Amino acid sequence: MPSLRLLCVLGLLLGLSGQVLAQGAADAFTVRGVEVDVSAANVQAAKDQAVTEGQRQAFRQLLDRLTQPSDHARLPKADGLDYVRDFTVDQERASATRYLASLTVRFNATAVKKLLQNAGIPFADARARGVVIVPVYKPAAGSRPVLWDDPNPWRAAWMGLGGGGLVPLTVPAGEVGDVAAITPEQALAGSADAMRAIGSRWKSPDVLVVAAALSPTGKSLDVALLAEPGTPKPFETLSYSLNEGESLDGLMRRAARDISKGIDQLHKQPNLLHFDRAGTVSALVPLSGLADWLAVRDRLAKVSQVRRWELVSLSKVEAAVTLHTVGEAEQIRGALHSAGLKMDMVDGFWTIRPVGVK
Repeated sequence: MPSLRLLCVLGLLLGLSGQVLAQGAADAFTVRGVEVDVSAANVQAAKDQAVTEGQRQAFRQLLDRLTQPSDHARLPKADGLDYVRDFTVDQERASATRYLASLTVRFNATAVKKLLQNAGIPFADARARGVVIVPVYKPAAGSRPVLWDDPNPWRAAWMGLGGGGLVPLTVPAGEVGDVAAITPEQALAGSADAMRAIGSRWKSPDVLVVAAALSPTGKSLDVALLAEPGTPKPFETLSYSLNEGESLDGLMRRAARDISKGIDQLHKQPNLLHFDRAGTVSALVPLSGLADWLAVRDRLAKVSQVRRWELVSLSKVEAAVTLHTVGEAEQIRGALHSAGLKMDMVDGFWTIRPVGVK
């Protein structure tokens, strides 16, 4: 019996570790993979300079991520070091006078938002609902597509992104439940039932199949994206060519980063927070019990366009709320929907209820 209990505990721990790896939850105010390479009089001086430069470089990447390209020329000239919450060194190499490293830098979200707001620059916050990535790979023409089987270097490239972006990306690790939910053949066929199954498993209706095939010459990667309407999809098909001196793994990482940035951009465009367009919305929330109200309250907290809200009244059948918002009405409705809330005009009043509840 002790051995059986031990095996159960080990199985649970392995399952949890797989889920943590698979989640890859994005943090809009974390910048990963910041490469630094500095030479100085000695290795300590090189490291100090590299870390400083890396944090400032990450800060500029963060501001670019949050804002539109048309606003990049007028971004505030703030010192990024003042906004760093913490950083980690993921990889490093050094010689007597040279220091190379890859950094992850996390920033103070509240301070960065205030900086952009004071500068009058619209910015986007993280999407409340994530996207499940299903990476299918065909290593050669006529070969069997792989998804959960190893090796799948295309799935490894996506899992290596490590999060950090406006849209949370979940890359399932290939556990038993993942394998049962969707096969590579179903993914390539765009099976709606299979996509719903893997989406349900990872608690998101947004599933993006990223199908990659190596060209016959081995010099390019042909990528096709499949998704149900409403899921961010940057393109239908695109070919990525191998750069001089670039490995196939490097090409796959570059393609995954590019698609991830494209997903972010699709979220960013309609969800910029314009603080000069602030207003209030009064709404009713129909209830069948306290649990309904708690669910709506928790989802409201995830909507960036709702800066704050006030509970005006609460009864067994409905709650009355006032939302303090930024942005246009359709933008606010879209943000609420992404958080799992539907806002409609009913009999002259705005009503808010969880998506799927009539």
